[in-house]
Amino acid sequence: MNNFLLDLLAFAALFSSILVITSKNPVVAVVYLISVFINAAGYLLILGVGFIGISYILLYVGAITILFLFVIMSINITLTDIMEAGKQYTKNIPLALSIGILFIYELISILPRSILNIQGGELSILSYPVEFLKSLNNYFLKPSVQENNLTNLIEINQSILEMNDLTTVLNNNMVYTSINPNIIENKISPLLQIESLGQELYTHGASWLILSSLILLLALVCPTIITRNSHSSLTN
Repeated sequence: MNNFLLDLLAFAALFSSILVITSKNPVVAVVYLISVFINAAGYLLILGVGFIGISYILLYVGAITILFLFVIMSINITLTDIMEAGKQYTKNIPLALSIGILFIYELISILPRSILNIQGGELSILSYPVEFLKSLNNYFLKPSVQENNLTNLIEINQSILEMNDLTTVLNNNMVYTSINPNIIENKISPLLQIESLGQELYTHGASWLILSSLILLLALVCPTIITRNSHSSLTN
């Protein structure tokens, strides 16, 4: 049942995304964009990624799409201008298809194999293209996959040695093992999704977080400066 719901939400998201780029009315396109985000959020919620799914609804549906709708209704675009611009965009359809195929190939190549495998003998909508892209990816990346597996085994062995922290004591030809419970509890204690995301973001991605905050600050300040300069030039 869950696989059927996942396939249904994935198909609805893809169909809504096609309607976003093909609809002539921009307001209707924003409504279809909201449908895309809602279907994607439902997909993530069923998979168990609740924090990111709720973030999709709060951020994308509640903020970004409403901002798009406000901007579209503010600039008052006529339908004739949209149709004239659409005739120019149809010339770039082959380029868009090639970029989309490359994007799907890269996405399939980085996804874990456990997600791409068909379990329980049930067929999925994306089973045939996924299997084709997996075979193509294995053909081109076979040496690197073996090297990655070797490095993963080395890292697993090192983590096991660090986590155990075993001290052996020989007494009367018997081996006794003492385990430090505090170290093991710290190593395998489960984290919530928001805790794991925050730990990864603020530990390993702190520099990228600061860089993105500077970019957002520039995006906030630069339009204000540009509009003030243009207004002062018009008054002069």
